Amino acid sequence: MKNVPPTIAESAFIVAGELSTDALTSSLQALLPTRHRPIGRHRFTVLDTFDGRVRRAGARLTRAGASGSSRLEWQTMGGPRIAIGLKQPASFAWDLPDGPFRQAVAPVIGPRRLLPQADAEEHGSLLEILDDREKTVARLRIASAQARLPAVHGDWRTLPTMITVTGLRGYEEVYERLVPVVRSRPGVESCPEGVLSLILRRVGAPLRGDLSLPRVDLPAGVRADDGARQIHRALLGILHENEPGVRASLDSEFLHDFRVAVRRTRALLGQIRHVFPAALVEHFATEFSWIGRLTGPPRDLDVLVLTLRERREEFSPAEIEALVSLLELTQRQEHDRLVEALDSDRYRRLLAEWSGFLERPIASSPEARNAARPLVEPVSRRAWRLSRRIAASARSVDEGSAAEHMHQVRIAAKKLRYLVDVMPGFYDAADLGCILAALKRLQRVLGDFNDAHVQETRLIECGHTVCAAGGPASVLFTLGRLAEQSRQRRQQLRGEVAEKLARFRAHDTWSACRRAFKKA
Repeated sequence: MKNVPPTIAESAFIVAGELSTDALTSSLQALLPTRHRPIGRHRFTVLDTFDGRVRRAGARLTRAGASGSSRLEWQTMGGPRIAIGLKQPASFAWDLPDGPFRQAVAPVIGPRRLLPQADAEEHGSLLEILDDREKTVARLRIASAQARLPAVHGDWRTLPTMITVTGLRGYEEVYERLVPVVRSRPGVESCPEGVLSLILRRVGAPLRGDLSLPRVDLPAGVRADDGARQIHRALLGILHENEPGVRASLDSEFLHDFRVAVRRTRALLGQIRHVFPAALVEHFATEFSWIGRLTGPPRDLDVLVLTLRERREEFSPAEIEALVSLLELTQRQEHDRLVEALDSDRYRRLLAEWSGFLERPIASSPEARNAARPLVEPVSRRAWRLSRRIAASARSVDEGSAAEHMHQVRIAAKKLRYLVDVMPGFYDAADLGCILAALKRLQRVLGDFNDAHVQETRLIECGHTVCAAGGPASVLFTLGRLAEQSRQRRQQLRGEVAEKLARFRAHDTWSACRRAFKKA
């Protein structure tokens, strides 16, 4: 593995005119003390997750060579460029060998699969800018390239000549002087989006962002029925975006985002009250509850498998692989049930009817009593009641509270989060920040408690399966040990839940809830 000195800044430019790469290189060499290194013609594939986590982190991940013997290169702004050779394909962070490369990539991509975004081929020149002692103090990369979509393998698209100016740590002033020199060359234009985004945009690759939240820009006085429809249309878009990945089982986050969109839809139907006709709300809430229940078991198994992968160092590789293989068999069975539901007439009818309703013109005289009122009123009224319910539970939750009681608190916290997430512009930013900070901490520990409870149950079920099949004693021992650790973890988290509830009920958060929700 090779490390390159870290950069401090980087600027990208394109050449809009007819100036050739060689002519531009010669022009800059005449102005600057440089050392020239040719960039030989080479081909690489740009890798990223479905939701663009690498690009959004300001990083670049490429793969060169065949899948059986490839070279991955990773670089973030302000960090070193790291390269690693692989003899086996790597689709996930856990496929990478332990070391600096994996430590850099894993926190960015999480559990998402790396997918090819574009194939590119480039050649050109690297100019190392030298000081009086002929030490490299900055770099100029001038490259001609062509690119195409990898899945299509269509025609190559010629890209404009691209220039990358890279500053090195300790030589900031050199970088500051170098950028205007490059910008002054004929036909050179700034490329604020960066070289990577330019490549993806030119080949038509989608530049996605975070798909877990609906993106709607609602005016403060929007009617409740109009605003609610806009929110639900955005949620329906998230369903459509993630459904192909769910069907193909590309990675666990497709199912997670799909599941959350279903749950948000069902929850908001019930929480933004008396905005749609009651019979319609009951019908669609029932249907989304049906599909939501089918996403539960495969999601629980996803979480358990991811947890086992994270804890692989606590057990022998053989034991972990045996457990993961066992769980993956059950995963496939649950996934098949879900796909069967997605293929059903009932699901297709649900989406068609729901989409038809959301696109229907708004009635001038709606039957629901809150439909024509400002959306902020029913949302704030419900948010205030949920806030009071969560705060009141601080008195009843302790280390002996039943798991079902914890679950009810978790549901109330989720409903409140769903409400405020889709309407952040309706409330004072400082109040909303205070509320969300306390709510996120509470949700995190409640989610951990629920995961520990579900994992304990699943592990015990796996133990029964292994025992019935006459499985090895070592696997049974590992399952028992993991189940006991989950039970202990759940017990430890009870105190944390009580502490986070007390924080939510604290003066600052409670005052912010009153100002945001009760007054509105």
